Amino acid sequence: MRGNTTTPGLLMAAVTLLCVATFVVVAVFATSIPRLGVKLSPGPLQDGVFIVGVDPSASFEGPAFTLPAELVAIGAAPPAAGRPADWPEPVPVEAADLIPEADTLETYPALRRFLDRQQQLYDVLNQDRVELHLRHLVTGETYTVIGTPAGYPIWRLPDGFWVQLLTGIASMLIAGWVWALRPRSLGPAFFAITAIGMLMATATLAIYANRELAIEATLFRALIPINHIGTMLFGIAMVALLLTYPRRIVPPAWLLVLPVLVGAFIVADLNELGSGPSQLYIGVALLMLAILVAIGLQWWHTRNRPSDRAALGWLGLSVVAGSGAYTILGAAPVLLGIPFGLPQSHVTGVLIVIYVGLALGLSRYRLFELGDWAYRVLFYTFGAVLLLVIDAGLIFLLQFETAPALGVSLLLVGFVYLPARDWIWRRLTTRRRIEQDELFSAALEIAFAPSPAAGAREWRALLQRLFDPLEIEEIESPATAPAVSADGLLLELPAVGGSPPLRVIYPFAGRGLFSPNHLKLANNLVALTVRAEEGREAYMRGVGEERRRMARDLHDDVGARLLTGLHTADETTRPTLQAALSDIRAIVSGLSGEEASLDRVLAETRHEAARRLEAAEIALDWPLPETEVEAIQLDYRLHKALTSAVREIVSNAIRHSGASRFTVTPTLSPGHLALRFTDDGSGIPAEALSGETAGFGLRNLRHRIEDIGGHLVLAAQTDGTSITLDIPLVLTARPPEPGVLEPAVRLNSPA
Repeated sequence: MRGNTTTPGLLMAAVTLLCVATFVVVAVFATSIPRLGVKLSPGPLQDGVFIVGVDPSASFEGPAFTLPAELVAIGAAPPAAGRPADWPEPVPVEAADLIPEADTLETYPALRRFLDRQQQLYDVLNQDRVELHLRHLVTGETYTVIGTPAGYPIWRLPDGFWVQLLTGIASMLIAGWVWALRPRSLGPAFFAITAIGMLMATATLAIYANRELAIEATLFRALIPINHIGTMLFGIAMVALLLTYPRRIVPPAWLLVLPVLVGAFIVADLNELGSGPSQLYIGVALLMLAILVAIGLQWWHTRNRPSDRAALGWLGLSVVAGSGAYTILGAAPVLLGIPFGLPQSHVTGVLIVIYVGLALGLSRYRLFELGDWAYRVLFYTFGAVLLLVIDAGLIFLLQFETAPALGVSLLLVGFVYLPARDWIWRRLTTRRRIEQDELFSAALEIAFAPSPAAGAREWRALLQRLFDPLEIEEIESPATAPAVSADGLLLELPAVGGSPPLRVIYPFAGRGLFSPNHLKLANNLVALTVRAEEGREAYMRGVGEERRRMARDLHDDVGARLLTGLHTADETTRPTLQAALSDIRAIVSGLSGEEASLDRVLAETRHEAARRLEAAEIALDWPLPETEVEAIQLDYRLHKALTSAVREIVSNAIRHSGASRFTVTPTLSPGHLALRFTDDGSGIPAEALSGETAGFGLRNLRHRIEDIGGHLVLAAQTDGTSITLDIPLVLTARPPEPGVLEPAVRLNSPA
């Protein structure tokens, strides 16, 4: 539409003019047919035609009659001077004369007889005054009433006329709108042809299927083939549409077979070849079967294309619902001879389901790849037509002056149509929405996620909530900004919130495309999340700087004072100061993000345990490793948990065990370190093993080990206690300590 903005408008104007011209022509014919002002119905229990209703504006001369009254015959009323000897006899009225559609007759001779009788009855109705020969239903006596035939005003035409005519016009407007927006595509072109066939069929039906009794045979003979051509044109165009959309499953040359077959059928029908006029319904049934086969073929060919499958699902549902209902309600009763209560004049109205279904499906499934903006063309076109119709109605029907009529029309369109249009627009085009405050909150949750993996999960969840795509996949080529490609099927997004660049495919469960509004939303969301990430990083840098300042203060001030006291302390105080200095170093390492090697941590822990146990006169059996320990760096939380756990276990042994020997057996395996502590003391109480006591610091010890993903096992022995620690060497279950972005420069050790 961007390249040529005038073509859709001109085509839509041409379609609108065609609909207006059709309306005018059909209305002229329908209002010029002479009518008596009675409602006729075939007898339900006996042959004959009965008057079951009278138009309030109709007037009759002669005796009053009660309803229902049997109409036996009609004839031209003789002049007031008397009936001449050669005056034509009345024409008997038969129940077959009321058949709405002549193509329901089984044979062509029956059709010729029907049309001959239509001409005879029309010749009578074309007189100034007509005699109605009636029979009393109770007494059986016959009597005559004189009526004056006249054409009906348009507003008094039967409801069946409006159902059929407006069905064709509405279908043509919807299909013409689609075709005007994509005039070079096969799908919209075939869809427009179906509507042309629909308009031909319904416009002719509106004239002859809603007659009161008879119309001129010449007009009837001309309308029947137009109706048949329109019906078959609708069917073959619908089959061609489903063979080319949403996937082209046959070569275009193969589609030429369809008009050849239907052309042969029409030629045979016009030359009265075949079984009879009702063979039209055999063609309708066959076309319905071909439509179902085409839908099945499309279903197979779209099995790996979710967006095409979604479009086919909605279009196929609309076509099957409309065409299937018409076949069941219209063709099946004729072919099977089943009486059906719904008037034939109303059956055609079910076909509007196809076109209304398409109009509703455009916003959800983007049928024929039309966007939401296409509705604006239709709404404004319809608004302009509505304005003209209201204006013309006020001027010609209610005798308004031109200026007041235009003013009233503008008021009605402005205060009724436009609000209704906006409501319909919102209902059809609005998808799931997230308010601005929710988007802001979601962006903050992504930016402040505890880990990159958590941020990536939050980002994917938000995309799923916003666009409901069928697929979200990672891409290698980093996108610098969100971009829509593949005619709206794909949305590519840059790396955000710990997530790699992503490609979002088939939005709204494959029932829609990404629009410019969706791209704008993605740009705003990415920018908001990036800004939140930048704010978080600035905050974390501040936290890191503050922690490093605290580490320097501990190192330079407290550490220096402890070091000075260590050099001047006696032998009793020295171990306490050494332990405090060791704790200060561990805290400084943690604040600065520094890691410690496993061999150093084990050596320092063993040395501290040996000094404490020696002072308590307990022998330590902690063999040195026979081979050099692999260079493994421990996170601060790991080596702090390890040293604190060993310190707590040694303290418990000194205070409560009464042991003379304390043994530590280390076992190193890939990713884990196991330390087994045993003593030859009095053992651990049963309530401590079951966790029923808060003593021994065991609860804190267990919590400390489990917090880093390790395990602690307590066991009583015949000659003491056994405690086993299983500690991971790498933290994977939890993020690094908040506030430390990267390892800082190591501080110089005072020792």
